[in-house]
Amino acid sequence: MSARQVALPPQNPLLQEPSRISTNLFSVPTQRLVATAIFVAIWAYKLYYFTTGIPGSFIIWCMLDIAFFTLLYLCRIPWLQFPLWKILLYITLSCTINAFIINPNWVYDVGITKSIIEMFSSSSILIRQQFLKLRGEKVRAVSTEEEIQIEDIRHNSSHIKGKHTVRLLPYATAKLNPDDERFCLTRMDSRKSDPIGLPVLFNKTSPKSIHYSRVNFVSGNKTHHEFTSRDIARNHLVDVIQDGVFVYIPVTEPGVYKIEQALDADGMGIKIYKKEEIIVYCPEAKLISITDTKCCINDEIHTKLVLKGVPPLSVYYERRVDNESVNMTIDGIGSEHFKFPIDEPDRAKLFFASDNYQWAQNQEIEVQLNMTADIPATYSLRVLEINDLLNNTHNYIIKRNQNVFVKYDVFSRPTAKFSSDIPIYTRPGYPAEMKLNLQAPWKLGLGYWSEDIAELTDTLSSEPTEMLNVTIKENENKMGYSITVKKPGTYKLLSVSDAKCSGQILAPSTNILSIAYPPTVKIDAIPISAEDCPGEIGIEATLSFTGIPRWFLEYSIKSEIEKVDEIVMSEKSKRVITIKPPIPGHYEYTFFSLSDNIYREGVEINYGFTQTVYPKPNAIFRRTKDRTINSCMSNLVELDVDLSGSGPFTLEYEVMFNRRTNAFTIADIQSPSYVIISPPFDNPGTYTVTLKRIVDSQGCSQILNNDDSVTINVKRDKPTVGFRNSHEILWFLEGGSVELPLQLTGNPRWDVTYIYHLDMDNVRKAYDLVNPNSILTVTEPGRYELLEVKDSYCLGIVIPEKKEIEAKWLPKPFLRIAEGEAEPLPQTGYFKRNSICAGKEDTLGLVLQGRAPWVINYKIISNRETIVHQQTIGFPSTRIRLMTENPGLHIYNFSSIADDVYTEQNEMLLILEQAVLSNPSARFVNRDIVYHCVGTAFTRDDSIMIEMDGVPPFSLVFEVMHESSNHVETLRMESINNTLYYFQPKEKFSLVGQYTISIVYISDSQGCSRSLEGPDKTLIVQVTDVASIDRTFHQQFHCVGDILDYSLQGILPLNITYEYNGEVKFAISRTNTFAFGADKPGNMTITNICHQRNKCCGFVANLTEIIYDLPSAFVSEGKEVISDIREGDKTEIIIDFLGNPPFRFTYVRKELLKDGKKRKSGRILETQTILNINKHKHSIYTSQEGVFQVTHVGDRYCEYPRSSDILH
Repeated sequence: MSARQVALPPQNPLLQEPSRISTNLFSVPTQRLVATAIFVAIWAYKLYYFTTGIPGSFIIWCMLDIAFFTLLYLCRIPWLQFPLWKILLYITLSCTINAFIINPNWVYDVGITKSIIEMFSSSSILIRQQFLKLRGEKVRAVSTEEEIQIEDIRHNSSHIKGKHTVRLLPYATAKLNPDDERFCLTRMDSRKSDPIGLPVLFNKTSPKSIHYSRVNFVSGNKTHHEFTSRDIARNHLVDVIQDGVFVYIPVTEPGVYKIEQALDADGMGIKIYKKEEIIVYCPEAKLISITDTKCCINDEIHTKLVLKGVPPLSVYYERRVDNESVNMTIDGIGSEHFKFPIDEPDRAKLFFASDNYQWAQNQEIEVQLNMTADIPATYSLRVLEINDLLNNTHNYIIKRNQNVFVKYDVFSRPTAKFSSDIPIYTRPGYPAEMKLNLQAPWKLGLGYWSEDIAELTDTLSSEPTEMLNVTIKENENKMGYSITVKKPGTYKLLSVSDAKCSGQILAPSTNILSIAYPPTVKIDAIPISAEDCPGEIGIEATLSFTGIPRWFLEYSIKSEIEKVDEIVMSEKSKRVITIKPPIPGHYEYTFFSLSDNIYREGVEINYGFTQTVYPKPNAIFRRTKDRTINSCMSNLVELDVDLSGSGPFTLEYEVMFNRRTNAFTIADIQSPSYVIISPPFDNPGTYTVTLKRIVDSQGCSQILNNDDSVTINVKRDKPTVGFRNSHEILWFLEGGSVELPLQLTGNPRWDVTYIYHLDMDNVRKAYDLVNPNSILTVTEPGRYELLEVKDSYCLGIVIPEKKEIEAKWLPKPFLRIAEGEAEPLPQTGYFKRNSICAGKEDTLGLVLQGRAPWVINYKIISNRETIVHQQTIGFPSTRIRLMTENPGLHIYNFSSIADDVYTEQNEMLLILEQAVLSNPSARFVNRDIVYHCVGTAFTRDDSIMIEMDGVPPFSLVFEVMHESSNHVETLRMESINNTLYYFQPKEKFSLVGQYTISIVYISDSQGCSRSLEGPDKTLIVQVTDVASIDRTFHQQFHCVGDILDYSLQGILPLNITYEYNGEVKFAISRTNTFAFGADKPGNMTITNICHQRNKCCGFVANLTEIIYDLPSAFVSEGKEVISDIREGDKTEIIIDFLGNPPFRFTYVRKELLKDGKKRKSGRILETQTILNINKHKHSIYTSQEGVFQVTHVGDRYCEYPRSSDILH
């Protein structure tokens, strides 16, 4: 046999059967944990009902137990596998326990279960008592009819009073500033500094008086002072700690402090650790602005830092520029003032090396802090912390101070320049504006050099003729800034400044002002002669200008017929112009006005010339833009010609067609304009008309430009027009438009004329139609007729059979209620439908006209809400569902309708009213469980009240069922004429248990009915047996503070009657257990118990309890006594008892601790118990220090405090 085989445990076939739950899903330990958790949860659920007194359901509890144990048997979880007989035993035992918890009478009298139940009941009561104790719940006092906190009775501290404190005088010491803290005085201007508390630690004692000395830094004189316990108490300058006290000596002056002598309360000297403490003024800092707080860029900023303290000093400060800050440190400030050697590593030894403390005097040192303003921003300095030689620190971060903060506002420097360096001209005696680039308000400094100095010397090398100071104010119109000058010469910007800073002059900084005199012109005119004809045709004038460009010269040309004014503009000082009148005659040329850039209104001049002009003749077609004309066969074309020269004229022109040219001559044309009328064109095609030559009255001829010709396109066919599909009717929406389709022939563009038969006086036209299938858009229904058509060539023909067309409106959608569906009301559009009970289905028939689908909008208005509906309908007749869920008047307001054609909603008026009647309802007024004694008839007091809604008379149907039977008994009540009904079952309930009464149906006089269900329609009647009570304990003698627990049987609440010391009292229990709290000694006897309004009462016998008071122990007559002894002495401690001897008690000795002036007890050092004391007084002698207290006392019957709060 192998070692592995030997190590195997013996096989148990039952336990080795594998689990039926896959271990891949849950491991075996997890399966056991889940099963245990379910079992604990089931019993926690039961115990909750048991402890709170709420009745549970026996069937539900048993079903939970059966389901749990059945699943446990089927799952076969290892370690929880039981045979079937055990599973059945567990189920039977669980159901028995369930029955006892819910109603012990069910099982109490069943044989052997009685003793088992009594044991279980006692255990449960003990558990409940501990539960009450943990939760701190109240119980009923036996002496009064009030609830009491039993723990307050049990822990009444008046049963143990007094303590005896024994003190041994300790060995005491004193030490100045034991924690080596740093102290310094705050300076005050008008009074002494606020005192600081210099701590002195007294160990193992409290001082009666303190003698200390102070050495002055300057003179070296030593003064002595006394600080008594009265001073300490009056000024509250003491802190009590565990082993001593801290006493604080008030210090208001700097110096070297030393404890010379200290005495305790007994006048004994206290050992002093030699130590001195140097107290100086706290270091301080202050910032003072040297420069102005309003600065400009590139300015130097100087700030004075004033420091006070014992040098050398260290300062930590912040320098901030807008939101960016830098922290900086300066160390060793004032080292040159420090006369004491500080190079040794142990500075503390050197401080007290001699009696010369002049180095500790307060000194004032000034340090200058410098900054340069680089950018426009807010610069600030703030001192954060300062330290002195003795490491005293003044923190300004925590405690803000304005003296350590300074702020400088740095502004940008202004700049200025002229907008342009182009010289400025002005009239004599008139000012001029020199435009500037700057922002106001600023101040300018200008230098002025007169014209004679500026011409002879350089403005930079000579002094200005005059210095000017100008203030530029803000210009509200924001059109720019300028300065006004009058004197001609050179102006130079020398300086600029604003309200805060001086600035910089930029280029251009110089501008020149010159005087501009009125402009002049010199005119040289030369006549222009004709080349091959006699006479002159015009003049050529050369213009020479003086002044400021640009120039405008105005002149007139006057003839026998008219006078024409002309203007010549010149950018240059010289220009040549040519004047050629088109018509022969005598002309007078007059130049009368000249203006330049300065004299814009013009200067009057007077230059004139006369000339007789004979221009060469000329002729041109008047139509200069369109040289192409369209026409049709047999039509005439008119061509306008403009002629110039000396008439009458002879005009020659040619007409070319298919390479053939026909020449025509027109003589004796008297007018300057003439119309050439072409003959009718017999052939279609392109004709070109060209002007060839013209001759005037003097025989002067001119060959005309061949490019000046007109092209005539002649078309064979004339245009036509007609309506397409003229035999059809065009339908369109009311309020919309319709398109009348045209059929056009010819060449675009067409102009069509038509009329509307309902408005025959108004002829309508459509112009520039480009599409042969164009449309006419109209909005009125009716018949339209075409009158005329014209294309780009000529007038056309209207096709007779297609000259008219008709357009009509499509009919709008319409909605009405179907016949017989509702009754019309006198008001138009209003209908009323028959009433209906709430909850019944109802629909309304509608008839629609138009083109499907239809969209209807309607509102349903009721007393609760308004609902907006939109519904799409595809058939001309339909039904809509009416709302009948909620009772009340329902109004259906059909407001608009649309169909497939009229997609926009069309308003309409159709209103339907319908009343929805409320269905009757019934409910039990009081849903609490009704308790009734078995076998008794219902009386008026037991009647069950039912409240009903609706219109009486009512009919009700009830169902009655007992919990142990599936049989349901049906009861019907007719002709109930009131809304409140008192239901009294005629049958006596003969079985103990729960009866369920349900209201299942109701109907009223309106014909409305309803099947009912719900919690308020069901009532539980609990039929019970007589009540009983029994104690859960065996002893008859009790102590004050005990809980007297009783188990009760019956329906809650239960009424208990008892006597206390002969006085009859009453109690009510709302649970199956009731507890009395023994608050006072005496005798208590329970005499009666009832339930169901004192109807079901049980017999009570032999329930009398005797209650004794708790014993008491008083140390030193219940007072707190303090005894001071020396080592080897003893003291007596006396304890007095109250109660029934023999007594026993336990006392402890606790550690004596000090808390400032007070002494308190600490941990327990020893515990002693003394028994069998038959007297009411006892003494203890001791020589040990500590606090002696009694912690436990007992007599013949009771003890305080209890050893255990559980009855035994």
